[in-house]
Amino acid sequence: MGFLKQILVTILVLAVAGAAYIKFDPSAGRSLLASDLPLPDPLRSAILWIAPEAGEPAPEIASGEGQRSGGRRRGGGATMVVSAPVTTGSTRTRMRAIGTGEAARSVVVHPDNTAGIIEEVVVQSADMVEEGTVLVRLERASEELAVDRARLALDAAEDKVARFERLQRANTLSAVEVTDVTRERDNARLDLRSAEIALGKRDIRAPISGRVGIIAVDRGDLVSTDTVIATVDDREHLKVIFYTPESFVQQLAIGTPVEAVSTARPDTVYEGEITAIDSRLDEASRTLRTEARIENGSDDLRPGMSFSVSLSLEGETFLSVDPISVVWERTGPIVWKIVDGKAQKAPVRIVERTIDRVLVASDDLAAGDSVVVEGLQSVREGGAVESVNDAPAPDGTAPAAPVPSASTTREPGGGDRATARGLVGIAQANAAEQPQAGDQAAAGAAR
Repeated sequence: MGFLKQILVTILVLAVAGAAYIKFDPSAGRSLLASDLPLPDPLRSAILWIAPEAGEPAPEIASGEGQRSGGRRRGGGATMVVSAPVTTGSTRTRMRAIGTGEAARSVVVHPDNTAGIIEEVVVQSADMVEEGTVLVRLERASEELAVDRARLALDAAEDKVARFERLQRANTLSAVEVTDVTRERDNARLDLRSAEIALGKRDIRAPISGRVGIIAVDRGDLVSTDTVIATVDDREHLKVIFYTPESFVQQLAIGTPVEAVSTARPDTVYEGEITAIDSRLDEASRTLRTEARIENGSDDLRPGMSFSVSLSLEGETFLSVDPISVVWERTGPIVWKIVDGKAQKAPVRIVERTIDRVLVASDDLAAGDSVVVEGLQSVREGGAVESVNDAPAPDGTAPAAPVPSASTTREPGGGDRATARGLVGIAQANAAEQPQAGDQAAAGAAR
């Protein structure tokens, strides 16, 4: 007997709780009335007595019907989507190689066709010198004597020419004799110039501006044309020599940017560009000698350093689509192409992914075709679609066709695109709510 009382009390509590829930949430009663449950008429009357609103149509259904009617007016039953054109793009190939640094200009200094004993070493190792700076002076007594002798000979020749010209004016000498002494004077001038050149070669000068290396000679050394005096390097820029594999040769061009990382300074990336490309490949390694120039204004780098060189090269050209337009099926990736207002599957093969584009290859696509990028879940093969056409082009230009809605508004930062997404969402909601609307109509008829 006590157990039966507990059951009755429990049923009563559940009935009161259900009545209270239906009172405060009429949608619960509306769902019960619209369901296929075999509810007796007294129970239906009790639900309508507790919550009269349960017998009225749901607000969302009424608004959905208005939206569906408006959607049909706009699209004639077609699925609203956002589309974007197919463009083209090139693959990016990253090439890496090991290179060796060299000075932009480097000269090994030898005596210029002369020999002698060093009288003075003017500079020291690692000095910065300008072009024409004297590095080493050789003994020059004989050369100075030759210059003095040539200068005396020239003075005597000039005096003789002056004397012969006075005698010619007095009709004492002929013009031929004056011409002979003039030639003697010219020869004396050449002799003086030759002696001065020989004297100048006793000063061994820097042929370029740069940094002097280790000086391998000292005062009193006997030097000849084969003796290395010093090495002068212009290190303001460095040449990085590396060898490009045969497969990348066609993509090389003067001015291509490169990045070089020194093995000794791996935390610093030096930017530069290709400045020279050899005319033929090495037959043994099938590689092409390539030179790049990098800045070295801080003088941190030295000729002979090793570098890891990397450069990005333009590859082949493929079709380019928006990443969200690619859909995966069991057979592989596809995109939905819009042809004459209908959706068609276009199988694609993904070649390369970038931050904002996907490069694909396909026999069913061409540059300029329109593909669906939003509303993909509602698209079916051969189904009618209406493109909102507000997807921005890859170059950032505005779309040519406006959104087909009288209430379209432009908001800062892409209001049109938000409106398009709203239209697509409405179309998708309409498709999902149609069965529910039928159920509501059946329930009303039953009532």
